[in-house]
Amino acid sequence: MAYWDSEERRIVYYSPESSVLWPKWERIDCGCCNGIEWGCAEPRECNRCEGTGVIFRHIKSGVLALYPGGPFRGR
Repeated sequence: MAYWDSEERRIVYYSPESSVLWPKWERIDCGCCNGIEWGCAEPRECNRCEGTGVIFRHIKSGVLALYPGGPFRGR
């Protein structure tokens, strides 16, 4: 999951990684900062990843889901 590097003053994102349990899916960085969305009046839990910081992408179709077989999050 992404994090803020205060020395470099930038957000660092993780590369996608294949899932051991679900070989047709890969874990990808949600883009939020450790499950928290910033930029609002106050920080709040990310509604796309529900605070986990990662979502899953089906390799063949590109469909995004909270977890394999779980709630879909788009494409």
